[in-house]
Amino acid sequence: MEIKSTDIAKKAKRTWKRQFLSFVILMLVAALSIPVLVGWAGNLWIDQKKLDHVEQLASGAYVKLDEMPDYVWQSFVSIEDHRFWKHHGVDFVAFARAIWTDVQAGSYVQGGSTITMQLARNLFLTQDKTVMRKAKEIAIAYQLEQRYSKKELLEIYLNVIYFGHGRNGIGSASQLYFGKEMNGTASTAITLGEAAILASLPKAPETYSPLNNWQKAKQRQAVVLGRMVELGVITQAQKQQAQTDTVATERTLTPAS
Repeated sequence: MEIKSTDIAKKAKRTWKRQFLSFVILMLVAALSIPVLVGWAGNLWIDQKKLDHVEQLASGAYVKLDEMPDYVWQSFVSIEDHRFWKHHGVDFVAFARAIWTDVQAGSYVQGGSTITMQLARNLFLTQDKTVMRKAKEIAIAYQLEQRYSKKELLEIYLNVIYFGHGRNGIGSASQLYFGKEMNGTASTAITLGEAAILASLPKAPETYSPLNNWQKAKQRQAVVLGRMVELGVITQAQKQQAQTDTVATERTLTPAS
C-alpha cells in the first residue's frame, strides 16, 4: 500500500503537536510545583522557637513599627530593598543584577538579598557565602512571606538585624549610637540624619559605624539620603537639612545587656 507524503507530513505534525502539548503541560506542572517545594523546604529550615521568641532576640527594647518615625523604616526600605512592598520574598530583578555583577567581578560582591531574605539569614542561617546558604535563604524568605504581613516582616527585621558592636535591633542601636529611645518624644526623637546613619549599618556594621569611622558613616549617610530622594520619599531640601544637622554620637561603648 502506497503511503502518500502528505499523510506522513500530517502524522509528523500531529506527533509534534502532541509532544509540544506534553512539554507545555510538564512546564506548567513544574511551575506550579516549584512554589510548593520551595515553601516546604523553607518550612523545614525555620526554627519555630526563634520565631516564637523573636522579641527576646533584640538586645535592646523591641520597637513596634508604629512607634518609630516613618522616615526610619523608609530609610531602610529605600537603601536595602525598595521593591519590598511588591515582591514575595525574592526580588528577581535585583537577584539577576547581583548574579551578573558577581560573574563580571569573578567573585561574590553582591548578594541581591531582599529584606525578607536578610531576615531569614539573620534568624536561621550563617553568614557563609555559599550557593546552598543562598538557596536556603530564598526558601525561608518565601515561607516567611506566607506567614507574616509585610509590616510584620519589616518590624521583625528592624528588631533583630545586627547593627555592630554586639548590638541587635534598632532600639539598642539607637541607644548605643545616639543615646536616644527609638520611640522617644518629639524633642528626643531620632532625626532623619540619624535614621540614615542607622540604615547604612546593615551593609557593613563595623565599617560604617559612626563610632569607628565618622567620615565613612557620613559618606554612607549621603548615599542613603540620596536614594530616598531618588525614590521620592524625601525632598532634596530635607536631604540637605539632614546632612547638615548636628549628630551627637555616644562615644563610650558599653557591653550589650
